[in-house]
Amino acid sequence: MKIRQRSGPGQWRRTLLTAAVSTVFGVSTVHAGQCIEGELRAPAGYYQIPARDDGGDYDCERVEPHVGGLSFTSKYQGSDDARNELNEEAQLAYKEATEKIRSFEKAVIAATDDYQVDGDGIPALNCVMDNLDAWASADALLTDDINHVGQAVRKWALAAAANAYLRAAASAPEGALDAAQSERIERWFRQLSDGVRAYYTDRDPEKVNNHDYWAAWAVMSAAVATQECGDWSWSLAKFDEAMGQINPEGYLPRELSRETRALEYLNYAMQPLTMIATFAEVNGYPLHDDYQSEFHALARNVVAGLESPELVGDLVGYEQITDGLYKSWSLAWMEPWQVMWGDVEGMSGFLEDLRPMKSTRLGGDISYLYRVDPLWPVDARPNPPGDLKLRDT
Repeated sequence: MKIRQRSGPGQWRRTLLTAAVSTVFGVSTVHAGQCIEGELRAPAGYYQIPARDDGGDYDCERVEPHVGGLSFTSKYQGSDDARNELNEEAQLAYKEATEKIRSFEKAVIAATDDYQVDGDGIPALNCVMDNLDAWASADALLTDDINHVGQAVRKWALAAAANAYLRAAASAPEGALDAAQSERIERWFRQLSDGVRAYYTDRDPEKVNNHDYWAAWAVMSAAVATQECGDWSWSLAKFDEAMGQINPEGYLPRELSRETRALEYLNYAMQPLTMIATFAEVNGYPLHDDYQSEFHALARNVVAGLESPELVGDLVGYEQITDGLYKSWSLAWMEPWQVMWGDVEGMSGFLEDLRPMKSTRLGGDISYLYRVDPLWPVDARPNPPGDLKLRDT
């Protein structure tokens, strides 16, 4: 990932970013065919300079690579087509089989937060990179022994890993990263993206659902890390596909089919869709404007459903299961949404109650990442800013 780093005393100053993307790029719309390798960027919050190293010791959690198969048991094993009844025995087997992968996701994002948010310095940065490098060097998650559950697990791991790497690479001091290590990690991301794309391309329309959106988010994150325009464009096309699924009432029918878990999965779909649109917009791709009617209708319905689950319950004819739904990680998508496109009625209340919003698979401390305006300043085309101003929250 080729990012121009900042150095010198001025790096600790923070100044306001206010310009719109159209000012940055000099055009109102940048078409997908105009993706330029080397110019894909994460939102500006990824470039926030970490707090100064406090000089203390850092205890790095190292997770051994998962090099075995990825054929896992679904936690909904035995459920009907609604896939809404948990099988406790299968869920336990799933958790045990995927424990190392989930620990890896949490470890690299936690170390990134330790480095960028908490100021634990170069040891925390090295922890991020060493974990990523160990998994990349072991060709982790690249097995051919993989079923549909393993495909889901692999894409979630890619989303977390790519976002950890993006944050580390974007905010690290000049010369802090080992070039050979970065090359191994980025090659691994390309291989993982190839696997994700192969499975989630040309799926039966009746099967396309939130998993496809998560796949697009994972591949998009990796595309920015590796500067792969093909992967970037694939993710945009998957977003188009998702918007085409929204019905006239502003719902995703595939998620409504989850019956008692319809609200849970509508909200779950909003997580990657919001992140894709956010990353696209900071790169000059106005997905939100292109699909404003459908996208806003979906967001309004999800927030309204979260306030009053019976709205979705009456729609699908089943009382909604909301256990674990009102958590910071579950509603973290609201933070970038509000920054980018303003409030949806009811959204501010959830944010005020649950901040800081944190989600491993969306990038970590989301409230930290989106406390700056995620657009680019005038004449910064499209090099990352060295000085950022924090929003009041």
